[in-house]
Amino acid sequence: MEIPIAGEPPCSLQLNARNHVITLVTTYQRPEPDTARLMNLSFDAWTVDNDELAAISVNVEGNIHGAYGLLATIADEIQVNHAPLAVAVDTAVTRHRDVVAARGALDVNREIGLFGELLFLDFLIHAIGAGPAVDAWMGPISEEHDFVFDDVHIEVKTTSTERRRHVINGLGQLVPVGDTALSLLSVQLTRVTATAGRTLPQLVAAVRTAAGGHAVALDHRLESSGWLDEDAELYPTSWRLRTVPMAFPVGVDFPALTPDAVARVVPNSALVVDVSYMVDLTTLPSCSLPERLNGFVTKEESPE
Repeated sequence: MEIPIAGEPPCSLQLNARNHVITLVTTYQRPEPDTARLMNLSFDAWTVDNDELAAISVNVEGNIHGAYGLLATIADEIQVNHAPLAVAVDTAVTRHRDVVAARGALDVNREIGLFGELLFLDFLIHAIGAGPAVDAWMGPISEEHDFVFDDVHIEVKTTSTERRRHVINGLGQLVPVGDTALSLLSVQLTRVTATAGRTLPQLVAAVRTAAGGHAVALDHRLESSGWLDEDAELYPTSWRLRTVPMAFPVGVDFPALTPDAVARVVPNSALVVDVSYMVDLTTLPSCSLPERLNGFVTKEESPE
């Protein structure tokens, strides 16, 4: 949803409910605002039809009114007080410091998603070495899939349900890259007592220890995943595997929505810009992974 704000320079608010983000889009100005050290706030710029645009985005989870107030203050500063963009952002941040400095845990879906990826990463560190394992974890740095190897790409999906039901975000998430095989790795977790499992902070600490000298690269990926050490006490839940993970080949028989598949049945499919859907893989036949990775998954096929 986009809401224009009357005045000059042009401003509009864009609401992204799925990602819990609200964005102010306006005319680009130099110098750029410095948002690198601020929580929940980011800056981006791009060019459209020779027009330079700037975007200030705020993560609104838990504080939508504060996020709106911060962006409204920026708009007022540049439209009413004619302040430069960098000054407007600084002024708004000063007035709404609670928005950009507020602490907030990952929601439970992102928590278990990170937990599942770290379980696989921990296995990889011991199976193929810390350097190759951390290098393969590409999802947090905006690559197409979570783990990238020369012979296979792996998308990790984690659920706390009794069935292997996973949410797929976007039409491109399950599109193979070139001729490289793509597998979906299904991880099922369950909540347990503190003595029967591990919390997310405990798993982070264990993976950091295992990573050794590669912890710097690991921390960069953790931060990109939304992990903050200072929020560790916000994750008290202990988890353990509900079942042995299973891998599924993303091929012609996999229930994936892709741009090509949608184009065959949806008119003007290029206008479909955001898709999320759930798949239930409980009865789908599983597959093996390459030998060096196969110790993480069950060798048995899913029941019919």
